[in-house]
Amino acid sequence: MGTMRLIDLLDAGLPGRDVLIPGSTVPVRQARLSCSASIIRFPPGWTRPRRGHYLAGEEFVLLEGELRVSGVQYAPGHHAWLPAGTLRHSGAAPGGALVISWFAGTAAWVASDLDEPDGPSLRTPLEAVVIPAGGLPLGPSSALRDTPVTLDRPAEMVTVGTWTWELSQLMPGGRVLVRRAT
Repeated sequence: MGTMRLIDLLDAGLPGRDVLIPGSTVPVRQARLSCSASIIRFPPGWTRPRRGHYLAGEEFVLLEGELRVSGVQYAPGHHAWLPAGTLRHSGAAPGGALVISWFAGTAAWVASDLDEPDGPSLRTPLEAVVIPAGGLPLGPSSALRDTPVTLDRPAEMVTVGTWTWELSQLMPGGRVLVRRAT
């Protein structure tokens, strides 16, 4: 698949299917971009009041709207990394949200009665963070770069600012989130 502007998916009606995220109250619209990446539209008022965790780590970039996960508020341009087993005690998208998401394995949900998050999470504003010369590792499979490099194999890339997604060995110019397949 070549370069795809994520907003074009919305204009086309976001192809995909409605899925109920475990522990949530209403379905979200999910479309697969590749074997590991999905774009998810959370409708206004979406909530996940049930507590639990995934058996695989999750990364996501919020493209529009607002998303709250375990009391952490994500705004457009924020990248999140939640390691496997990180307890999620609540989730909400009051006005709706659009997210590109990756899991590091099977997204199996495990319900829990615990009250507080028990693992680290990371929130990074992709547009404003300072990037060291070698790139900024954000999760076990991703790095934020602003210097083009040629990769040894294709990787998924989100160009910050234009929110363009592509699978390529050549990194485009500008600030790019590069995620290698695990």
